[in-house]
Order: sequence, then C-alpha cells, then structure tokens
Amino acid sequence: MKPANRFEPSLVKAGQRAAHPPSSGSTGRGLPDWIPHALFMSTVLSFVAHVAFLGLFAISLRGCDRPPVGFSEEESREVGIVVKDRGDHPDALIPGEARDGELVETQPNVPANRDPFAPTQVTPDQPPVETSLPQDEGHQLIGPGVNLPAGATVTDPRQPVKSGGGKRPAATGTQGGAPGAAFMGTRDEGSKVVFVIDASGSMTSNNSMQVAKAALVSSLQALEGDQQFLIIFYDDKPVVLHLRDSHKPELYAATELHKTLAKQKIAGIQPGTGTQHVPALEMALRLAPDVIFFLTDGQEPPIYEGDLASLKRMNLGKTRIHSIEFGVGPEVSEASGAKNFLRKLARQNDGTYRYYDVTKFK
Repeated sequence: MKPANRFEPSLVKAGQRAAHPPSSGSTGRGLPDWIPHALFMSTVLSFVAHVAFLGLFAISLRGCDRPPVGFSEEESREVGIVVKDRGDHPDALIPGEARDGELVETQPNVPANRDPFAPTQVTPDQPPVETSLPQDEGHQLIGPGVNLPAGATVTDPRQPVKSGGGKRPAATGTQGGAPGAAFMGTRDEGSKVVFVIDASGSMTSNNSMQVAKAALVSSLQALEGDQQFLIIFYDDKPVVLHLRDSHKPELYAATELHKTLAKQKIAGIQPGTGTQHVPALEMALRLAPDVIFFLTDGQEPPIYEGDLASLKRMNLGKTRIHSIEFGVGPEVSEASGAKNFLRKLARQNDGTYRYYDVTKFK
C-alpha cells in the first residue's frame, strides 16, 4: 500500500482552483467590464446631440436671406387724407372712403425723382376754405362815438389835465399820476367817477339822448380796471344803473364785464318826464367820488342859490363837478350868462363848464 502523501490534498485543491476560469464580472486585476459599455453609449449620445444642433443652426442660416416680417423690396406708399363734400347726400359712400371696420389708403401721384425726405402736401379735390384773422387795429371804443360840434373833441382821458387854452381853465385840485377820465370833451383825473345824465323828455330832441349815450359808452371804455364808476340818469327822480343785485347806489370796478353790462343798460334807458337836478347830484355826492360829470339840457327849472350852497357844503371840496350843457343856438358869453346855474355849480366845486349846440348834432 502506497503511503499517503501529506502534500496531495493541497495539490488537488490547487488543481481545482486552476480548473475554474475567472469570473465574468471582472478582468483579473483590471476595471469592471461594464465601464467600456458606458463610455461607448455616452459617445454615441454626444454625437447625436451635436448632429441635431448643427442641423438646427443650418436651418436658421437658411432663413436669414428672407426679409423680416413687414419689410419687402416693394416701394413704400404714402397715405393721404382726402376731404370731400357730401352735399345733399350725407349717407352716400364716397369713392375711396372706408366702410365700417375697413381701412383704405390713398396714394398721391409721386414723381419718380422726388426726394423721399421732402414733405408731402396732400391736395384735396376741393380748395381749402380761406380764413380771415382779425387785424389788430388798436384799442377801439365801443359804441358809435360822439358827433360833436366843430372844435369840440373827446381827448385821451389818460393824459394829465391841461388847460383848454380858451376861457375855461382846467380842473383844479387834481393829483398827478392818477388815472384819467373824460366825458364830452371834459377831462380830469380820478379813480372814482360818477356820471349824472339828464334823461328828461326834452333830451329826445335833436338826437341829444343818443349823443349823450354814445359819449357815455366811449368814456366807460377808456376807464382802466383799477378805476370805479357809477351812472345815474334822472328825470323827476334819479335812476341808478345797478350792475349787481343791489338796491343802493355803489361804485363798480371798471372791469370789462361791468362796462359791458353798463353798455347794455344804457341802451335801454328812455327819456322820462320832469326835471329834478338836485336829488341826483346829492346821491352822487354821497358816494364821495373824485369827479362828477353832470350833463343836462334844462335851464328850467334851475338849481337855486340855496340848493347850490347846500351842494357846496355837502361836497366840502372833495369832489370836482364838471357841468356840460346842451343848448339850442350859439353859446351865451360868460358875462351875459352870469346867472347860469351850471357855470356857478362848476365854479363852486372846482370843475369846468362846457356848452354844445344841439342843432349841430346829426
């Protein structure tokens, strides 16, 4: 019997190990076998992505040779506006006119060599309507003006008071720099002006009332905005021209609104009956104005000496009263007319006196 070899088991085991091949999940001592497969797949995916990107880029380059939306090689057309007269058929459709919800272009005749940057002038079928702008002709006086006798003119009331160069001196007691006022050729300075106008029945003859109204409107127009005025007409009682809802006499600022309202009310004044001078003058003096222009054609009834003295005391030298007389025929000389109450009234209250022959009014 062959003795057992103590080394045989180990050899058998070693032979067994040698008989078995290496496992499929490894390469000996190298990398696992799945790594090459992963590298191959990533390469394929990268190649596909690059090919797709290049394809999209090529398609975009092909679209660059096309004009953008809204632009073409066609020549631009200008749009014009045509105004047509519908005449008696306002509902008729004019050729070239847009219907509801429709836009229509009109193309004017454009020369081939026209400067594209030159402005285009649209010429309608109908000629344009001619317009006439008002011309500035300076400050115009409202009203028809005053038709005065030869040698008597209404001067600029804004000029300083100067001597008339005749028998009637300029008003005294004025202060330099004050705004001016004028009426029927009589001129003075003052911020507060009251007009007292005879509106008795006798003023209807020889167009006297119309001349007085025209002169009054012209005087109002010349007043400045910082001046104040009031108009009192009278016959047998005074009638105040109220420009606001007021029942007592008050001075009004010489604004355009007040002067326009006064003009309208002046036009509505009609001569009445009777003549009472004193109540109207007293009403004017109570307002303490700088100037009163007093116009009348009535020597009858006169203002008696007692009433003249009362008016002077009431005035206290604060107001200058200018008297304007409408008479028939030539003016009576100052010496012959010493009893003329209008001369006395003006002289006692630092004013002036003027006379107009109504037969020379037109």
